[in-house]
Amino acid sequence: MSNVLTIGWFETKRYLGDKVALFTTVVMPVLLVVLIGLSFGSTPDRLSIGLLTEDPGPAASEFTQQLESANLDVIDYTSQDDLARDIRLGFITAGLTVPAGFSAAADSPDGQATVTMSIDQTSANGGAIASAIQSAAAQFAEQRNAVRVATNALGTSDPAVADAANTSAQQVIAGTGETTVDETTLGALNESDRNGFASAVPTQLTLFVFLNGLLAGMTLVESRRLGVSKRMLATPTGIGPHILGIGLGRWWLGGIQAALLLAIGALLFGVDFGNWGAVAVLAIVWTALAAAVGMLIGSLARTADQVVAISVPLGIGMGMLGGSMWPLSVVPPFMRTIAHATPHAWANDAWIAIIDGGAGVGGIATELLVLSAVTVAMASLAVFFLRRTLSR
Repeated sequence: MSNVLTIGWFETKRYLGDKVALFTTVVMPVLLVVLIGLSFGSTPDRLSIGLLTEDPGPAASEFTQQLESANLDVIDYTSQDDLARDIRLGFITAGLTVPAGFSAAADSPDGQATVTMSIDQTSANGGAIASAIQSAAAQFAEQRNAVRVATNALGTSDPAVADAANTSAQQVIAGTGETTVDETTLGALNESDRNGFASAVPTQLTLFVFLNGLLAGMTLVESRRLGVSKRMLATPTGIGPHILGIGLGRWWLGGIQAALLLAIGALLFGVDFGNWGAVAVLAIVWTALAAAVGMLIGSLARTADQVVAISVPLGIGMGMLGGSMWPLSVVPPFMRTIAHATPHAWANDAWIAIIDGGAGVGGIATELLVLSAVTVAMASLAVFFLRRTLSR
């Protein structure tokens, strides 16, 4: 055991002295967590839209007031080109054009008035803004219809009567009781009441801990090139402790990386990870699995370049397939089935169960058993192939 610990400690010190490796271990995952969390964060309290009003009439002004009372921050524009440009550049999510003749159409007997909405469909807030605009338009139409019914019932078109009816309609609508819907979208890219970093931290942890674990194979290849592995095979210690020691070093490094990302998520971004016992067990098992797969690659590859050539596409590809770059809820069912051929899908399922479902260790027992079985299988294959390679 002391030999395993010594080898593991040496591997850890060697890695921590590599500045490039530290960048991929610490800086890059944190940057991606920040970018993903900000991109898919929770919906803000007030949503901003651009408004181009080409009609100076009173109905257009009333419609603008209705938009502002619908939890929308209205930014005025004077040019259609400027409005379209800012939507394309992402400065605003949606734009609304009130055309000339809007007031006349709204005051006509049928009251059919039209506005034009332009929206960025790629925005996470696009659906919420569209719903808010449609709600404001519906309330505006209700108010105008109420005025029309009142003036028709009184048999007059006197503007003073219409204004009084309009004021009464506004007061009635404002005082009408509302049914509030507390919306939570399950299985979507971003739940409306959820911290956006709650999905970014575990997925990037899963991706980068695994990727860095795979690159541990370079140490094993270098050990073979220098003849250290062959000499270890001839000693009473054997090759098993040698592999375990290198894997242990990567396991420690993976643990450091996971702990750092979890700490940043909890302390800086306010992520509630739920049951910390389950979080710790899952992180420990995942880092062990990553190290074991790295040892297997190192036992099969002949050069360090081969390790990199295998590890990078394998790590990124499995991360994509297993839900570390987008949620599996957005892919077809058959793709979710295929995804579970990767350990990433099982790990991401466990993270979702812990963070969203409040699961403890027992709640992710199936995922832990699968990941543990894969870890043991990968480590056993690594010892087998390395022993066979060295005996040639």
